[in-house]
Amino acid sequence: MIQRFYVWIFAALLFVSLAFILSLNAFTREEVDLQVGDQATEEIVAPRSLSYISNVITQRERELAIAEVGNIYQETDRDIGRTQRANAQKMFGFIDVVRADNIASIDTKLAYLSAISFVAIEPEVAQHIVELDQEDYEAVRLDVLRIIQEIMQEPILEGQESRARQTAAREGSFDLTPTQEQIVTALAPPFVVANTFFDEEATTEAKDRAAAGVQPVERTFTAGQPIVEVGDIVDAEDLEALEQFGFMQPETDVANLASGVIAAALVAVLIALYLNQFHLNLLDTARYLFILTILFVLFTLGAKLLLPVPGNWTLLFPTAALSMLIAVIFDIRMSVLITVMLAILVGYIGNNSLELAVYAAAGGLMSILTLRDADRLNAFFRAGLLAATGNLAVVMIFRFALTEPIELAQLVGLSIANGLIAAGLTLIGFFVVGSLFGVITTMQLQDLSRLDHPLLQELLRRAPGTYHHSIMVANLAEQGAERISANATLVRVGAFYHDIGKTARPPFFTENQDGVNPHDSLSAESSARIIINHVSDGLEMARQHRLPQRIQDFIAEHHGSRVVWGFYRKAIEEAGGDESKVERERFKYMGPRPQTRETAIVMLSDAIDATAVAIRPNTESGIVALVSKTIDDHVQEGQLDDSGLTLGDIQQLRESFIETLKGRFHVRVRYPGNEELVAAAEEQGGEMPALAEGGAATPAGTSPTPDAQESADAEAKPVAANGAEPIPSDVPEAEIVS
Repeated sequence: MIQRFYVWIFAALLFVSLAFILSLNAFTREEVDLQVGDQATEEIVAPRSLSYISNVITQRERELAIAEVGNIYQETDRDIGRTQRANAQKMFGFIDVVRADNIASIDTKLAYLSAISFVAIEPEVAQHIVELDQEDYEAVRLDVLRIIQEIMQEPILEGQESRARQTAAREGSFDLTPTQEQIVTALAPPFVVANTFFDEEATTEAKDRAAAGVQPVERTFTAGQPIVEVGDIVDAEDLEALEQFGFMQPETDVANLASGVIAAALVAVLIALYLNQFHLNLLDTARYLFILTILFVLFTLGAKLLLPVPGNWTLLFPTAALSMLIAVIFDIRMSVLITVMLAILVGYIGNNSLELAVYAAAGGLMSILTLRDADRLNAFFRAGLLAATGNLAVVMIFRFALTEPIELAQLVGLSIANGLIAAGLTLIGFFVVGSLFGVITTMQLQDLSRLDHPLLQELLRRAPGTYHHSIMVANLAEQGAERISANATLVRVGAFYHDIGKTARPPFFTENQDGVNPHDSLSAESSARIIINHVSDGLEMARQHRLPQRIQDFIAEHHGSRVVWGFYRKAIEEAGGDESKVERERFKYMGPRPQTRETAIVMLSDAIDATAVAIRPNTESGIVALVSKTIDDHVQEGQLDDSGLTLGDIQQLRESFIETLKGRFHVRVRYPGNEELVAAAEEQGGEMPALAEGGAATPAGTSPTPDAQESADAEAKPVAANGAEPIPSDVPEAEIVS
């Protein structure tokens, strides 16, 4: 509940900070009330350097390009010419009939001719047609058909028919009489029509291509350069520049403020929802959320202040540095989210630049893929070079076909420099964050993993058995962590230190005993308190040696809230078998249960290693049973509920533990003396036999070592997570010390 509270406090702080940064222009600019056509009464200069894409100039260039595109027409339709000539022949066929009619009067014939639908024949022309002798008429007919055929063979554009008809009227033969020429001029032009039509779709596409071919026009101002001078008539370009610098009316202020607030809210809510869903257990203190807030706000502020620089220098802004910092301080999944969120804001700040947003995202994502478990200095620069590779790819995508070679070389140099700057900033930030906030870094992990560390040397001298056990647990846990892509380096180091508290009282732990069991002279409750206190003793030692909090978590959580069953049973025996007289809570570890995947892996590895050392399984079925039993007990008790481990993770850990133990406990010769143990294992199908709590089969007449419950019950019936279920009397006292 506290964790969720921290997350939403973080979201609120992040929102307020981002909203303020993104809306800086709305609060700091002077307001200017100008419109296109107004005369400027004062000089307005650029308050800072700024480059932006001028939509006004770009649109004007596009309009000019569109205007240069002429109308596109479809291919000339020759069928139209043939159709028109056929219509003319039909007309002459009708005229032939009218002329040959010897019964109809002249007026009737004229009426017939005026009714022809193909062409409007004036009465005077009709009179000439009727009265013309056959030879002259035939010459007219042939000339009209010739003219139609010749004119219609040429392209006649839609809308230009009148010009073609004028040409047809002048195409009559020179040997015609004036009367014949009058008839030809009247009959031929009406049959001339358009045969080449406007192609609207093709014309639109051509104009669109022409407009698309116009590259966005960038306009650049340097700080102090006049935007509008006194007496200038403000045009659209001037107004656009004033808007870019934020000099316009209050309505523009409100719009910028609103967009900044919305962008800040979107980013803050998305990050908070992600943390609640996937990283609630990781962020167990407010410190990590505070670090995340500070880093994100600083990089956003840097983008707001630096991205308005003119030209291509915006490509130097090292967004990948934040990606790498988040990857090494938190993990790669969170880094992916933060990278995408920062890229969105970078694009927004950079005048809604898609190129800049993709550039920021590509460089960041490329870098974190190699830096998740960085433990060497050169890892940062390797990741920086990978970020530069992502930067270069984006530059080539957006600029390769549109940029001159000299400028392209500059872009390549800026992209590479960006990656190197990001690597350097990450390295610096890495050490600053680690020292200021006490956050564990991979460099610290590398130092803590050295076996000559004072705490580990003290553990080796005072509790050599525990030291060896810790090394074995580290190997087992590291393999499991790598299998599920957890932080294997952190797991290994955490396993080294998880049992350092045992150096306070080494003889009370089985792995350090040489045959004398000091618990034999103590009450069950006293023994349990000594065993349980190795956790608090370890935390005290860790604080004295200033171990990072993440390492202290392994000490505090590696037993969770489990019960020390061996001493709990012994206490029941001391109470005459009356379980009601024994307070179970006094035999439980204080916890908390594992809060991260890494501490849960060490908990399981600790229990499995201790159990394996005790029974030394020499068959695959025995190893499978051992691992499965131990993991199932922890799951059923709810010890892994807060760890963030999924069922898939647990299954992969099970497989990893089995593989590691198979390599460690191979089949051995059965020496005399262990026949009873072997027979018990075979009889139970590889499951654990009843063992002494000291880690070996209990000889007859000897009491079990009572501290053994420090790890998983070897054969104990699983209890409810709250520990309320009574322990059956038939459960063997096989409790193993981890």
